[in-house]
Amino acid sequence: MIIMALLGILVVWCAGKAGEKRSNAEQKILREYAVKENERADVFPVEKQEIPKETKTMESVPQKEAKESETIRVLLMTNGYAGYHHSAVTLRAQGNYEIKGAKTGRLSNGETIELRPGSELFDGESMKFSPMEAGSRLQILSLSRGQGNPSYQGTITVYQDEEGLRMINELELEQYLCGVVPSEMPASYPMEALKAQAVCARTYACVQMQGTRLEKFGAQVDDSVSFQVYQNSGEFPESSQAVLETAGQILLNNAQPINAYYFSTSHGRTSTDEVWEASVPSGYLKSVACTYDAEEPWYQWSLTLSVEKLSENARNLFPDVNRADGIEIKNIGEGEAVLELALHTDCGEKKLHSEYDIRSLLAPSGVEITRQDGSVVMGSKLLPSAYFTLKEKKTESGSLIGYEITGGGYGHGVGMSQNGAKGMANAGKTYEEILAYFYRDVELGNLEEVVNLRDS
Repeated sequence: MIIMALLGILVVWCAGKAGEKRSNAEQKILREYAVKENERADVFPVEKQEIPKETKTMESVPQKEAKESETIRVLLMTNGYAGYHHSAVTLRAQGNYEIKGAKTGRLSNGETIELRPGSELFDGESMKFSPMEAGSRLQILSLSRGQGNPSYQGTITVYQDEEGLRMINELELEQYLCGVVPSEMPASYPMEALKAQAVCARTYACVQMQGTRLEKFGAQVDDSVSFQVYQNSGEFPESSQAVLETAGQILLNNAQPINAYYFSTSHGRTSTDEVWEASVPSGYLKSVACTYDAEEPWYQWSLTLSVEKLSENARNLFPDVNRADGIEIKNIGEGEAVLELALHTDCGEKKLHSEYDIRSLLAPSGVEITRQDGSVVMGSKLLPSAYFTLKEKKTESGSLIGYEITGGGYGHGVGMSQNGAKGMANAGKTYEEILAYFYRDVELGNLEEVVNLRDS
């Protein structure tokens, strides 16, 4: 993934005073950025490496095109992925579109329409824009993404409610994946890595299509890192080829699609979902050794966090705290992630268990991070990963002034390392081998044979 944009940055949306229940649900969903960040790290060359003998090959399934009825509904967020409701929407037709709503009409190729809540043009609760010929796209001039103003295949429906306008893009799943894969993994990565990413992205989308997290918004996923980043980078022939050559393929465990988590870079091992305090750990999410991304800058890193910065972060997490007096690692997991951290404060000890809280407490925003290749980058609102050790820094008189934090990896560390997949692909391994290495007891199945998407 490798993710894109928003490396480790949690975006908080405030929906305003109206619709308090909906706002709370929105904030809860956005907080789950920490559960699946899928960050995109910098692209650096990876040397070929030995693949352990235990690497297994996964038998491929017949590749076939997805049916037209297999569609996904994507909630398009505002600029900066700040929320779900837009103050205005401006669309430009790239092709001819039929408009259905309280009024019907047509938006011809090259024409532009601007919608605002309560405007005469809107005249109703929704307006649906449907392409009249294949290859048409709607460009949203009021949206800015990494690629500029994004364009979308399929239909766009604009809904009006008391909080503003929200947009749903409904399109075929395989078309959606063509906009996801290059936003989650650079199109310059080797084809077998891109195929592995396509299968993971399809599997993850399949699980979300069966869920109800965004049902109240009329969608199944949004276009941010909270689900999978969509149309941030545009589309590329290489990524689309990877989607086409794996069409319909998903990862199954006991005949059910798995949560195919992925992340940017490992620290030498992957983790289980214990990092999220899973009540029932998923058997297919194993902790495996990973040195295929050992040449990546984020494989190892270090920084110094002052007591003042630690206190600032602590106050953001605990309103009753004024001062941080120290921190202590209490528990380390199977994949070597810190699972429990004790924070000593002027209000007593606070224990942190979730990966998000631990990485937030040690957030190095405005602090320099030195990566293993010697490059220095500025930190953000999350520690690069939860795989780290601590060393106290004290004055000559023995007063604590901060901590040297030495860590490795970028992201949550669960599932497939995307840079590890790149390294395996460069070593000549297939996408089936890559997937079999990072996930336990899984097989490739065909989406349309396993899940009835028509009822999703």
